[in-house]
Amino acid sequence: MKKHTREALLDSAFNTFYKHGFQGANIATILNDVGINKGSMYHFFKSKKDLGLTVVEERIARNLVNKYTSVKSVKELFDVLCSAPKTLIYGCPLNKMSQEMIYIDSDFQKILSTTYAKFETLIQEVLEREEVTNSALKAKQIIATYEGALMIYHLNQNADCFVSVLRALEKEL
Repeated sequence: MKKHTREALLDSAFNTFYKHGFQGANIATILNDVGINKGSMYHFFKSKKDLGLTVVEERIARNLVNKYTSVKSVKELFDVLCSAPKTLIYGCPLNKMSQEMIYIDSDFQKILSTTYAKFETLIQEVLEREEVTNSALKAKQIIATYEGALMIYHLNQNADCFVSVLRALEKEL
């Protein structure tokens, strides 16, 4: 029961932070969603900040690792990246949390930087498997292009444009 409650808190917090931002999120909304009181939350997390940091570590970072660890080729990498409009309704969770929190809180800055570095490394490893030159720089370019294309997609609601930008970058590799 305890593990289930903790996981339910993390799931609800992730969804709430993702939709409303960390600062815009209301703990009462999360607690209502899970069906527990504030005291029960404090059994698992000492504060909203602690809950937020754990969401980054156990939801955002873990999701990136789960999503990209199994990717074996550049084509498969871009297939995964191109699927983003179907799943990232409010943008990239890592980017969204970073934009909001890195200049406000040093603990968030550290964990978000570490998470971004892991994302970059996962992409770099795919590129290295296929012996793409300058894989570290190209991993940064892929992420930057991906994030920019995702913003353009959300502004225009045009998945074809998003995919065409990413596929053009794929061809350049």
